[in-house]
Amino acid sequence: MYNKKKADVRRDEEFAEEPVSSADFMPDCSFCEDGEDGEGGADRGLDGEFDSGSVSENAVLMKKVEDLTSAYLTLAADFENYKKRNAKHIESVKKFAAEPLMKDLAEVADNFERALASANSGGTEKDSLMEGIKNTHRQFVTFLESHGLTKIPSEIGTEFDPHLHEAAAQVQTNEHPEETILAVHKPGYMLHGKVIRPATVTISVSGDDA
Repeated sequence: MYNKKKADVRRDEEFAEEPVSSADFMPDCSFCEDGEDGEGGADRGLDGEFDSGSVSENAVLMKKVEDLTSAYLTLAADFENYKKRNAKHIESVKKFAAEPLMKDLAEVADNFERALASANSGGTEKDSLMEGIKNTHRQFVTFLESHGLTKIPSEIGTEFDPHLHEAAAQVQTNEHPEETILAVHKPGYMLHGKVIRPATVTISVSGDDA
């Protein structure tokens, strides 16, 4: 006779030989990169085979990490270049911040030169005044040069340069080469090599062009 109770006991004993725990569903960490939590490694199924879906997912994650790393390095390089450009801009702003002041001081230098020219025509009785003016002018020019302000070369008889000089008048003549400086009406100045006021001059033109 079939004994249902005994059959149930035998069936229970068969299942009791291999108990199932949650550990059986954990990934095999022997293939993990960090060897601890299984992240970055491939998972095994219940049959011991690798889960191809998990491998594919890890590859996608690694690709994202590489893309983010590349983007970070590019951003870091761009930021470094920005800092260099900004530093150059700040340096340029500082260098030419005094440009308006220097233009005004240049006018003062012009007045000193006019005073010197006037005193020279007054005779020997003004020797003391002349010496004082000369010393003051010399000190003032030194001050301007120490701040980067220099006079543009524009001697009479030299060639006209449109980048440095401004022609206020032209004189027809065949005694000088074309565009020779014949007179200087107002000296020009440069600040750290940049022209802030061109020299105002009179130049020669060919007699055939007039």
